[in-house]
Amino acid sequence: MSRFRNCGFAFVVLALAACQKSATEERNDTVEAQREATETAQQAANDRQREVSKANQEAAKDISEARREARERSLEAVEDEIQRTSGAQARANDEYNEANRKTAQNQSEFAKDARKRLDDIDQKSRDLHQKITKNSKDFPADANQRLSDVDRESQSIRSELPRLDTGTPQAVPDMQANMEKRLDAVEKALDKID
Repeated sequence: MSRFRNCGFAFVVLALAACQKSATEERNDTVEAQREATETAQQAANDRQREVSKANQEAAKDISEARREARERSLEAVEDEIQRTSGAQARANDEYNEANRKTAQNQSEFAKDARKRLDDIDQKSRDLHQKITKNSKDFPADANQRLSDVDRESQSIRSELPRLDTGTPQAVPDMQANMEKRLDAVEKALDKID
């Protein structure tokens, strides 16, 4: 029995020796495990890089698309502004031209009316000069002086009529009102002499 016991023990020792790996095998297994770990880490890093690159490309695409859309909206807004501005400017130009046309027409009509009134004043003044020359007793003593004042004022108004064409649009109505007032005064002065 002791033999079997020694054999059993030897068998156990041999089995244990067979199960144990040599130091070289252990190093080889460790190196292999390290290589596998390195490959796995490298593959994970490559996968991460691909994912990051893909995400960056998608983000760049989204940014590019957003910029393109922003440019398009900006251009549309500029075009809309140009159309509205040009339309408003065209209307303003039309209104301005119409106002200038009406002002010029009013100035022309006023000047025409004023010249006719001045012609009538001059004719009446000539007639009164002739009447005074023929019969001065029927007129006031200062009739000649008053007629000379009327003639001077008539000539002054006539010389100012061209200024209506060169006056600023704001000043023309005041000039017309002033001339109208002076014409009325001259006509009244003639009526008082007559």
